[in-house]
Amino acid sequence: MQIIEHSQLAPRQFERSVVTVGNFDGVHLGHQALLRRVVQRARERDAVSVVYTFHPHPLRVLNPAFCPPLLTAFEDRAARIASQGVDALVWARFDREYAGQEPEEFARRTLAGSLGAVEVWVGPDFAFGRGRRGSVEFLRRAGRELGFALEVLPAFGLDGEAVSSTRIRQAVAEADFEAAQRLLGRPYALHGPVVRGAGRGRGLGFPTANVLVREECLPPPGVYAAWACWGEICRPAALNIGPNPTFGAAETTVEAYLLDFGGDLYGTELELRPLAALRREIAFRTPADLVRQIAADVEETRRLLGLQPDHASEGGGS
Repeated sequence: MQIIEHSQLAPRQFERSVVTVGNFDGVHLGHQALLRRVVQRARERDAVSVVYTFHPHPLRVLNPAFCPPLLTAFEDRAARIASQGVDALVWARFDREYAGQEPEEFARRTLAGSLGAVEVWVGPDFAFGRGRRGSVEFLRRAGRELGFALEVLPAFGLDGEAVSSTRIRQAVAEADFEAAQRLLGRPYALHGPVVRGAGRGRGLGFPTANVLVREECLPPPGVYAAWACWGEICRPAALNIGPNPTFGAAETTVEAYLLDFGGDLYGTELELRPLAALRREIAFRTPADLVRQIAADVEETRRLLGLQPDHASEGGGS
């Protein structure tokens, strides 16, 4: 998949394209259905399939207090979009100057001009441009003038429930990983490299992998039974998310103790898939009390994850 920053678009980057516009946070089942449709229509119309998106999230610029914690970092979002067979991802660096763009200008210069859109696909609540004046009806009228058809894909539902990034964030906030997986179409997971931490876990006899995760949408502080995956390997892990209150730490960290594993993972990209909440994070009176609880957490993780993970325990060795 080709990735192009908006400012680098040529006046006629593509002769013909089928375009969809949106944030696509999480690239959930609803997004996937839309992307598959765009790819299919592009093939049928001898055109390029294009996703047009934004970075950072528009609310991060326009109203930060209301910007939701994101389910996917930009690079992970791009990889998920590419996995759906999309030909090109065009992303706009969203700032206040960009936000002030009139919808007429975006429709004429970007959609019809640079992208050569023959079809534009959006969701039913789509709006864009200055003051969100670029409604679905506006875009339909603009398309008739500029030569592209507007297609509105109805809201995607699953078992009577609307699939949305908002609903998935709610599931994560409630540590309802089964619901999150059902709506995402894959396990909810955190991703990032293993970095050096404070070393407290090693001192307690439970060395942990300190993961610098890219996702902003995290489960509540606590301890979770999880799978830690890298390459073709998945290992059971007791996952701690929170500030380590026993030691007076304030910064939220994500640390995984991999059961029955003694290898060096520094610099390794880990995927952490929490499956069940074990307990909330609390401050213990002494480190010895904490050690006893960690040992209990490990045994509960071992019990809960005695089977192979659903979606891959490929490898299993260290």
